[in-house]
Amino acid sequence: MTRGGRIVAAMAVLAVLIAGYAGYWFFVAAQLEKGIDDWVAFQRQAGVTVEFERTPVGGFPFDFQAVFKQPHIAGAFNGQAFDWRGPNLEAAVPPLDLRAIRLKAPGHHAIDLGQAPASIDAAQLVIRLQVDGNGMLSSASGDFAMAGLVLPDGRSFAADSGTASLSLAPAPPKADSDPLLQFAVDLAQLHLPQGRALLTSDPITEVALEGTVKGPVPMTPLRQALASWRDAGGTVEISSFALAQATLSLAGSATIALDDSLQPIVAANVKARGLAETIDLLAGQRRIYPEDALKMKLFVKGAERDAPGGYKEVATGLTIQGGYLSWGPFKLAQVPPIRWP
Repeated sequence: MTRGGRIVAAMAVLAVLIAGYAGYWFFVAAQLEKGIDDWVAFQRQAGVTVEFERTPVGGFPFDFQAVFKQPHIAGAFNGQAFDWRGPNLEAAVPPLDLRAIRLKAPGHHAIDLGQAPASIDAAQLVIRLQVDGNGMLSSASGDFAMAGLVLPDGRSFAADSGTASLSLAPAPPKADSDPLLQFAVDLAQLHLPQGRALLTSDPITEVALEGTVKGPVPMTPLRQALASWRDAGGTVEISSFALAQATLSLAGSATIALDDSLQPIVAANVKARGLAETIDLLAGQRRIYPEDALKMKLFVKGAERDAPGGYKEVATGLTIQGGYLSWGPFKLAQVPPIRWP
């Protein structure tokens, strides 16, 4: 074959590939359109409110894209009422991985789980979902910037930026040692509710944790599900965490369970830096008694060890139980109760 013939053949093959890809792309776009409509119809038949205006699926030749305007979903899941209204939501699916969904939804999200309204506002919010071969969620992750959370009781939290992820186990757990899901959270500059302070009123510089939720959770309303999970021996195993504010830096691991009132019981193994300075800070704020501060500093002096970077570090334990954060016999701070919906 001559050089000119080879060029013509290559162009013909390229044209066939482009035509084939275009045919595939528009076929899948039509199936996505139908799938969205079928899902909405199914949910409405099941009594779920699903409202939005949707643009046609577009984006050729790149990701399949659609915008859901003024979305509103409300109903009940396993007996738990929910109502969500969000900003315009941009959805995208890559043509070569139809199980991956990317959602962009910056703005105001109003959420009601039957207790009272809560809200999330974010300047940037991207959520990535991965589904399995049966169309069920297998993992989710997200990142955000300049986000705020207002709880039903009016308490508000904010963070300058953060990431979060979770991965569901392939099969539901049957025993308390079986994993239900794995998760990770990383926050920068966490602002606590007004009037609440860990050490100072400044933001918490860093919050990071990774862990696994273990034990079976029945498909019932939230409080019933949590009680059943607790009674079955369910725990949250925090494999690692880190927290830093002002003079104090903590890192370690922990186990979390629930008490009879569905409040957390936490046992943590911690490596702490800046403990002596933190004790002085708390004593100056009159949050610990002077005699307790002296006992704590004597313990710190005996337990401190050299750590990389020229720091002094103390390996110790912390607990949360009965509404208090405690270090050995010393109650350091009262922990506000969780008000489950």
